[in-house]
Amino acid sequence: MTPGFGENTVQPVLRNMLRDPVVRRLVVFFLLTRAALLGVGLTAYEFLPPGKGLTGDNLRFDRETPAVLDIWARWDSEWYLLIAENGYDSGNVLSESALAYEPEDTAGFFPLYPALVRALTPLTGPVAGGLLISNLALMAALLLILGLARDLWGERFGSRAGLAAGAALLVGPFTLFHSAVYAESLFLALSLAVLFLARRDRFAWAGLAAAFATLSRPFGALLVIPLIIEWWQSRHRSRWGWTSIFGIGIGLGLYMLYCYGLFGDALAFVDRQNRWRGAMGLPGMAFLRWWQAGPTLHGAHGSTVELAVALAFLTSLPMAFRRLRPSLAFYLAAGVLLPLCSSLWSFGRITSTLFPIYLLLGMTWAEGHRRWPLAGATICGLFALVAMALFAAGWWVG
Repeated sequence: MTPGFGENTVQPVLRNMLRDPVVRRLVVFFLLTRAALLGVGLTAYEFLPPGKGLTGDNLRFDRETPAVLDIWARWDSEWYLLIAENGYDSGNVLSESALAYEPEDTAGFFPLYPALVRALTPLTGPVAGGLLISNLALMAALLLILGLARDLWGERFGSRAGLAAGAALLVGPFTLFHSAVYAESLFLALSLAVLFLARRDRFAWAGLAAAFATLSRPFGALLVIPLIIEWWQSRHRSRWGWTSIFGIGIGLGLYMLYCYGLFGDALAFVDRQNRWRGAMGLPGMAFLRWWQAGPTLHGAHGSTVELAVALAFLTSLPMAFRRLRPSLAFYLAAGVLLPLCSSLWSFGRITSTLFPIYLLLGMTWAEGHRRWPLAGATICGLFALVAMALFAAGWWVG
């Protein structure tokens, strides 16, 4: 009897991965951190007063979802679920919302994640499907960041740095969004795959991964930067590697054509961002808007928490250019500066997908400089638990 596909391929691959002690540690840490977030979220859902995400002041649509799942579906999750259930032409649903949404506001949420949720919905239901996608993508991102660290710095040092980088991802202040019904972890895994494949001169596959990344988050277009740099540095080996850059153009172009056909505006997703975040300007516009909005502890344009995160990222850039490959450093810089051209709104969540920062932290830890990384991880981990509590109770945190 011929063994099935799963027995021939999937099981041996999983067994080989779990024989790796570093992978086992990452899996354990993944389970521990997700369990901590789940416990805090359920407790907060039970005992904290409900925020706007639960009281009808945000986009909600009727569904019966157990609390263990529902606590992961707030704010932007509602948009992904709306698109998964009704498609982008959801003006009739938006018109019933308590807030004045435009029909084309759905365009701000790129199609890959809701398409995957829709595909899983008949088997799992929409929320469970979204959670499954997010957490599988997060686990894939952990494996890819470990593999990339080993590729960059060798087996021994790379294993220590990759483990620390994965731990930094799992205790980051906005880590909840990588397990919630959000597209962040899907984009993170795909963007890591782009660099992982480009480093191995598999530029055709890197281009395909970049196309999918571009269909999952608007920032996917920034992956053209590391792709060009990696190709340029390996052009003597990958003569036609530059063609992988077309993957980004194809992904973005297809979505623009769809937006034009549905809304009559190929840049509907840009217009939506401009309405909510403010028009783009020079880098630093976000700081001006922070001051004009009136600084608060945490909110939209005036969030001092987001300001602190932005300053932390900015101060990391000189070290990134000194320590990381140019492809990683320039990608990190572009990912930090682009949102600062508009607003601090959701800056921490947006930049939580910039994997070079985790590699930089992992390298620092592996070199033995552990006092400040440990202190930072403790503060970030505590903030992550507070953020999960507020998010589960329906309060906006990013």
